[in-house]
This record gives sequence, structure tokens and C-alpha cells, in this order.
Amino acid sequence: MTVTRVKRDATHVARRLMHAVGFVFYLLAVQALLTAAVGISVFWSARSASDLVLPAISVVLAGTYAAVGYHLRRCRLWARNLAFAFAAISMLAFPIGTGIGLFVLASVAFANRVGVFPKLRRPASDESPVLRFEPELVPERAV
Repeated sequence: MTVTRVKRDATHVARRLMHAVGFVFYLLAVQALLTAAVGISVFWSARSASDLVLPAISVVLAGTYAAVGYHLRRCRLWARNLAFAFAAISMLAFPIGTGIGLFVLASVAFANRVGVFPKLRRPASDESPVLRFEPELVPERAV
């Protein structure tokens, strides 16, 4: 009996990488929620209203991370752009953030090259646009 290996095409590999990157963003959302919990504990100990800034920003960041992770797994174009931005920012956090940022950048760039994400431009249609910006240079006709 011979065992044959099935070769996976690049699109399948890129989609699996996008699922892994989406999971990374879910983990980053959990980390942001933990940061919010620490900020709330600081607020309870000091009772200063300015201590609520950290938890508020962390909750917004957690929501953004979760949304990017969810929509990145569904290969949305805007999520790809935000993933690039978050990965570039996280590369400044040496050494773990740099590793995570490099993984996200490499995975998203590979998926983009393979064609997993939709194209930015829509295909040209045969219909003329509803609004024309060029003046028509047709002389007026006498009735």
C-alpha cells in the first residue's frame, strides 16, 4: 500500500493562515480586556475619575481587535488594512510584539498575493455612469 499526500493549493493555505491571524486578534482582544480589568482595579483603589481612561480605551481596543479578527477570518478588505496597521504598531513592542507583528504581516501579505482578498476596483460595466462630468458639446437643435 502506498500513501499519497494531497497537495494543498496556495489559496487553501492562505485561508488557513487568515484563520490563525484572526485567532491572534481574538487573543489580543482578551489581552485588552485584561488591561481594562487592571485599570478598573486601579480606579477602585484610588477612586479618581482620570483612572477610567485606561479601561475605556482598552475596551474600545478590545472591540476593535475582535471586529478585525472576525472580519479578517471572512477576508474583508478593510480588516486586512487594519491588520497591517495593527501589525506595524505591534512591531515596536520588542520581542513578542515584533514576532506577532511579523507573523501577521507575512500572513496577510501572502494571502493578499494569492488573491484571497477581493480586488479594490470593481470590474468596468458596460453602462455609462448616471452622472456625467464632461460637458456635452452638442449644438442645440431648433424645433
